[in-house]
Amino acid sequence: MDSISTECLVIGGGVIGVAIAREVAKDNIDTILVEMNDSLGAEVSSRNSGVIHAGFYYPQDSLKAKFCNNGNKLLYDFCSAKNVFTKKTGKILVSSNSDALTAFRSYQERAIAAGGESLSILHRDELLSLEPELSSSYGLYSPETGIIDVHGLISALEQDFLSSNHGLVSLHTRLLSCRLINNGFISILRSGSEEFEVKSKKVIFAAGLDSFTLSKFTPLNNHSLVEPVNYSKGHYFKLSGKSPFQHLIYPMPTQFGLGIHSSPDIDGSIRFGPDASWVDEVNYEFSPGIKSAFVSSILEYWPALDEQKLHEDYVGIRPKIQKPDEPFKDFSILTKVDHEIDNLVFLQGIESPGITCSIPIAQYVANAIKN
Repeated sequence: MDSISTECLVIGGGVIGVAIAREVAKDNIDTILVEMNDSLGAEVSSRNSGVIHAGFYYPQDSLKAKFCNNGNKLLYDFCSAKNVFTKKTGKILVSSNSDALTAFRSYQERAIAAGGESLSILHRDELLSLEPELSSSYGLYSPETGIIDVHGLISALEQDFLSSNHGLVSLHTRLLSCRLINNGFISILRSGSEEFEVKSKKVIFAAGLDSFTLSKFTPLNNHSLVEPVNYSKGHYFKLSGKSPFQHLIYPMPTQFGLGIHSSPDIDGSIRFGPDASWVDEVNYEFSPGIKSAFVSSILEYWPALDEQKLHEDYVGIRPKIQKPDEPFKDFSILTKVDHEIDNLVFLQGIESPGITCSIPIAQYVANAIKN
């Protein structure tokens, strides 16, 4: 069996894994990034709304709150420097229920606490002046929210990683096992029909949907730290014709997601989604009869919808570690503080707002293995 030595091995080539590998390699640490698919970012990273969030939904002491607003600024700056498409469209959270005003005020406080720009409460006339086709009575405007070319982001992160002269990407590569040795780790991987081993001083697991499965092949000795991954399926529909909105339009969030919202695509078209339902397997097929639920939800804030112009777009699966009876679950980033193993980081539950948080998460992980 061939053997390769490197300083750091990163398992998982979604946007989080690529961002981490880039950040580690910036410190002149030789790093190998492995991904089981034939391209980077093929799963969770490329099957979402492509939104840069402002971070006002999350409890103030959570990693999501700490990373999101800072990540928002870092992401806009990075994409500007790398010529990756972003557009600060702004976002309007809408409701026709006056009880929403209480939530709006709470979000205003959270935005300020997180270091974000002020959020503005809008009443019906103000809403109509911004978006004449909305039917809602109340709104909350977030100026920092926007959209991003996720594929462009992943490509730019990868190019930075490879151009550091300390980075190597291995696609079609699966982890078979990882064990501790005296001064680091030995990982057995398979690429095609060939198996090989990688000796590394550091190992980082950013495996997304496969995190729970892969945890069984790691040196972690306290598996109670690792959460089962719950698959949350979300459908997206695209609207043919001209977009009715200039901003991102969101309903009030649900327990398991941000609701069926409208978001402009980078080509100027508009999509709606995602919904959220628990499933037992990763399956990217459209569930039968799902369109009627979308139509009902969209009509609540856009009564002029012509459902004949609403067409199936794509499906995403979110790797939630939140259980159906839990109201909130934060990102899980296990370091030596948690599992008592030097130079091992294990990430789980990096779903929304994961893209927005990708650069701060990478900095956090790089510091963890540095210190």
